[in-house]
Amino acid sequence: MTGNLQAIGFLFTWVLGWGIGGSLIDAGLINAGVYSLEGGQLGTTITFVLWSLLWGGGGVWLYRYWTQPDDQRG
Repeated sequence: MTGNLQAIGFLFTWVLGWGIGGSLIDAGLINAGVYSLEGGQLGTTITFVLWSLLWGGGGVWLYRYWTQPDDQRG
């Protein structure tokens, strides 16, 4: 049961971090005037795609790191 709870906690934290992080980055770029929501959604789309790739890659790396045997950790 502990392994299942850890997996659920990891997934919950990952999704929450992805959503909050992406929203904060998007809001910061809009506030800084990098792009505007009035001119279309291209800036938001680019931010979404890049953040998803970055956060997803980090999540996969962290999952693999946490699930490998202790004797293989560097």
